[in-house]
Amino acid sequence: MTTILNPQAMQKVLTHSKEYQRAVGLLNKRWDPDEQPIFRNVLQSADVQFARQLQIAGLVKGKIDLGDYQAVNQLLMQHDSWLSESARKTLLAPFMD
Repeated sequence: MTTILNPQAMQKVLTHSKEYQRAVGLLNKRWDPDEQPIFRNVLQSADVQFARQLQIAGLVKGKIDLGDYQAVNQLLMQHDSWLSESARKTLLAPFMD
């Protein structure tokens, strides 16, 4: 099922904003938290939410299906250092009872 993004989200997509680039980096499993020399640039909850919106809207398929528990669990096991605690919780939230 695809949905339509709100105007603010579409603006981020059209301009390839920082938020869009972070979400696409997550979906394509291309993220380097140590890219910034001063601090660890880990993915946040908002990045996961936007990535999920992009995937549901059918704009970015990516290498990982955020709607599949096994794929999300594998991402967490392989790339845990990429994610903040809030991002981990947001990734797992749809699968919790």
